[in-house]
Amino acid sequence: MMARKKVITKDILLDYGLQYLQAYGFDSFTARDVAKKFGISTQPIYSEYRNMSEYRREVLKHAFYYMFDIKLNETYAADPLISFPIAFVRFSEENPNLYHALFIKGFAYKKVMYDYSLAQYKKLVTTAANYQYLTEQQVENLHLRTWIAVNGMAASSISEICHFDEDYLKFIFKQVISHMLEDPNVSPNRP
Repeated sequence: MMARKKVITKDILLDYGLQYLQAYGFDSFTARDVAKKFGISTQPIYSEYRNMSEYRREVLKHAFYYMFDIKLNETYAADPLISFPIAFVRFSEENPNLYHALFIKGFAYKKVMYDYSLAQYKKLVTTAANYQYLTEQQVENLHLRTWIAVNGMAASSISEICHFDEDYLKFIFKQVISHMLEDPNVSPNRP
């Protein structure tokens, strides 16, 4: 008798988990809820993962890379340091539950999101000739100022306090950059 072919792979389970987070966030992220949403049993989840904590962690990583490697690479402006934060605001608007899962309940509390964002930002600086003269500390300061602005704008947008059109976002992030370049060594205190 041949062994039964595995139909639901780890990649499928990660995609299901990501889709579930996009729709519902982490508030009811259980094996039973995910299985019910996608019409499967809980067996594939528990055969691939030791427990729900491991599945959650892997789904968060999958969401994390979806955000940074796909969504935040979308182009909104010629200047990559303006395009990146606009893409972030748009990501949060399109994926409010996922934003909440990643930044409130997920990686943000361990600073993983911030650190990965900083690494991505540093790569962007190397691609933009008009910023290559900045020191590493100045790039970190610029990233931190942008991080503060972009998360405030993302939270304001997804909570429907206000909506930002492309022109306004370009204006704001140009202002953040130009203000920072006036005094690139000023930075908020960090713990």
